[in-house]
Amino acid sequence: MSRLDDAVQQMSGFNRLLGGHLVDWAPDLARTELTLRPELMNSQGIVHGGVYCSFLDFTCGMAGLYFDEGETRKTCVTLSLTTNFVSAVAEGVLHGSGRRTGGGRSIFYAQAELRDDAGNLAATAMGTFKYNHPR
Repeated sequence: MSRLDDAVQQMSGFNRLLGGHLVDWAPDLARTELTLRPELMNSQGIVHGGVYCSFLDFTCGMAGLYFDEGETRKTCVTLSLTTNFVSAVAEGVLHGSGRRTGGGRSIFYAQAELRDDAGNLAATAMGTFKYNHPR
């Protein structure tokens, strides 16, 4: 099983329900995609703000969880996430790009952005995450 496949296996039930997936993964970097569907929209027919927040959280988190073949899979919890809503998206795919910006053995920092199919910026986030260390 590849690292990418293993990372997908570790996704929580909520992230699987949301429907986003990892399309590229490297140290301190995650690229993600989420195909939009009617149940992800608000009453105005645009992506619900909670979808932006959740997908940005997923993208940031995955940016800090990369592991090489043979290494132990990592997990984390979100300590804080600041989200900026930039523009509305009504259809297509959200393309996420996240990167780990710093941290240490217990805590890491990451930022992410979401863009629509045309490359327009839809939302950004910065977050603080705590690694879950095996007990």
